Amino acid sequence: MQLIEFISNYEVLKILQELISIEGHKEVAEKESRVADYILKLLQKEGIEAELDQIEENRPNVYGYIRGEEEGIELMFNGHTDTIPGFTMDYDAFNPFIRDGKIFGRGSADMKAGLTAALAAMIAIKRSGVKLRKTVMFAGVIDEEERSKGTERLIEKGIIPKMVVIGEPTQLEVSIAHKGMEWMEVKFKGRSTHGSRPHEGINAIYMASEFNRLVLEVLQPEIESRQFDLVGYGSINVGVINGGNDPNIVPDTCTIQIDRRWLPNETLESIYREVQDLAQKVVDKFGGSFETREMRELTASMINAPHSIDIKHPLVTETIKLVEKHTNNKRTPRDFPAWSDAGLLSNHSEAECIIIGPGNINQAHANDEFCEIEQIIQGTNIYFDLIEKFCVN
Repeated sequence: MQLIEFISNYEVLKILQELISIEGHKEVAEKESRVADYILKLLQKEGIEAELDQIEENRPNVYGYIRGEEEGIELMFNGHTDTIPGFTMDYDAFNPFIRDGKIFGRGSADMKAGLTAALAAMIAIKRSGVKLRKTVMFAGVIDEEERSKGTERLIEKGIIPKMVVIGEPTQLEVSIAHKGMEWMEVKFKGRSTHGSRPHEGINAIYMASEFNRLVLEVLQPEIESRQFDLVGYGSINVGVINGGNDPNIVPDTCTIQIDRRWLPNETLESIYREVQDLAQKVVDKFGGSFETREMRELTASMINAPHSIDIKHPLVTETIKLVEKHTNNKRTPRDFPAWSDAGLLSNHSEAECIIIGPGNINQAHANDEFCEIEQIIQGTNIYFDLIEKFCVN
């Protein structure tokens, strides 16, 4: 079968234009609800089983199923329905337009192009009338731009497929691994006294400054000496420091917030231990104390863990073949430079995940966000063939 027999390029682009035109992010009262309603009605119109899963007010996941003869879900297309706001964009963020073979608008790359490719592929499969041996599912999930509550809901409810395609923008490269992202806080506690008698106190800002020096000179080189296939080395960044009240008071507290990107061959426990060991050296030198805290209120509650899949897994090898077929370019698996919901699914379930979608990650959140139309059509063809490969044959 060929995709073009069942859905036209015009229809594919129309779906994407309509999705872009629906504003759905944390700054609007409706959140993702209007995007989910549009997808629900689109699937139902095509005779595809669909439902909403209300997680919070105005924040539903939307699911679509084409059932196969066998039990379980073989293949899931997973994509987030939220975008970031478009307040600072170079044009009307939610009024999409086409120019020079590109479609412009907030979410065009991140990741409504991926959503569109998945929806269009499923619509085409449904229109074909072919009987599926195994079930294919669409999961439009909320909140990926914040805390990934939508994909966490799948895990909590046991909606777990054997294989998952995450439609984040990869320029149709097959991404099989990415780093984890952990935000941590280190709070140093000294002893306050008058600024004219600093030796009677313990200056928590000095403690934090010494810690930062050790991060830069000791811990960062150690982190960068470790490697993992494709993704390279991890990183650590001190992004926030906050301490003190007045110049004439020795500060008794100083807080540091850290972004730590970690590898699939590292553990959460180990990355906290190395930070704590460094902080203990500071306390040994100055006195006082410290405490660390997971900043889980700002990240996924199930942890933004790293992701990897065996390069020889059939989902990887078969997708590579299909990408080469539809792009006429030789491909090899690569890393994904950001975090994705694959980190949740691959660590908290038996699902095997890849990340592949139209669009360039460099355009995600950009003020001139766009997606190449050719990639959108190619991506839809790849997704269509994946359904045929794993759910029909």
